[in-house]
Amino acid sequence: MIISYVQTKGGTGKSTLALNTAFSRHLAGRFKSIALVELDPQGTLKNWWSERTELARDTGRVSFHHISSTQKEVFQDGIQSIAAHNQFIVMDIPGESTGKLHTRFACAVSDLVIIPMRTSTNDETAFADNLYPIIKDIIKVEPKKKNAFFVLPAFTYPQSKKQSIIDYFQDILPPNVSCMPAIYPHRSVYENFNREGSNLHEYARQVQNNKRYSRQALCAIEDVEDIAQTITRMWEN
Repeated sequence: MIISYVQTKGGTGKSTLALNTAFSRHLAGRFKSIALVELDPQGTLKNWWSERTELARDTGRVSFHHISSTQKEVFQDGIQSIAAHNQFIVMDIPGESTGKLHTRFACAVSDLVIIPMRTSTNDETAFADNLYPIIKDIIKVEPKKKNAFFVLPAFTYPQSKKQSIIDYFQDILPPNVSCMPAIYPHRSVYENFNREGSNLHEYARQVQNNKRYSRQALCAIEDVEDIAQTITRMWEN
């Protein structure tokens, strides 16, 4: 199975979601081999993984792959090779204001495309102008892909009612794009957890003696585990 976190604008949480989905306990319990793949030439996750490697952190069932090329054939061959050795692939796709080559590739090859989006006019306009035309083109060529695209409400207030947020997106989304029955709340822990190559589970252990930080970390882990479980349920259905 291949999933991608896609959004043409930056700062929507794609990298944070990708790395923590890959390291979720749910996926570790379901798949023997998980690949975390970054197509972003800036190498945000590459740098994070290098820190993990230097500190000899346990990678569990996750392997990391960075494909920086802008040639379609290169990352197409790369994904095919990775898929031959992994049961589950999580791809982190860069924000792209022009060209959108990586975005188009991810939308074409992924079983599920997850689109982090805030309840903001800017995000909704960027989606309508930049990403939705790509989705329509993909579905025109491959009609079976019409059930592959899902918005994940991102940076929602933790106190907001989950179903109200989901209902909001269901009302505004265009045809062939649905809202995931999960949310990605705004939490300060997402800005601090990944120092020294940590994932959320490792960060939670580091701050377990600090009641406030520990509670925030455990809530963030619940967020990610719910997202990971929702992804596998959608795929199975």
